[in-house]
Amino acid sequence: MAKPSISKSLYGVLFIVFLLSGVEAKECNEGLPWVTTECEGEEPGGQCWNECQNRHGLSVKASCRDSVALPTQFCWCSWSC
Repeated sequence: MAKPSISKSLYGVLFIVFLLSGVEAKECNEGLPWVTTECEGEEPGGQCWNECQNRHGLSVKASCRDSVALPTQFCWCSWSC
């Protein structure tokens, strides 16, 4: 019985890692309408960033969103989950 070569095994492992790295994580979102937000288009002010980071960690993205139910834009947090 022939032994599998180490290089073939290594290529197999690298191929699996390559496939798994191509799978993107699902994005989760949360709106924080109670956070006072100064918006410049979709760019939020510091208070929105701080609240999103406090709730979801440093890799969170913060933005401003519009809603027909609210008179102003509100803070929106997005992160990989």
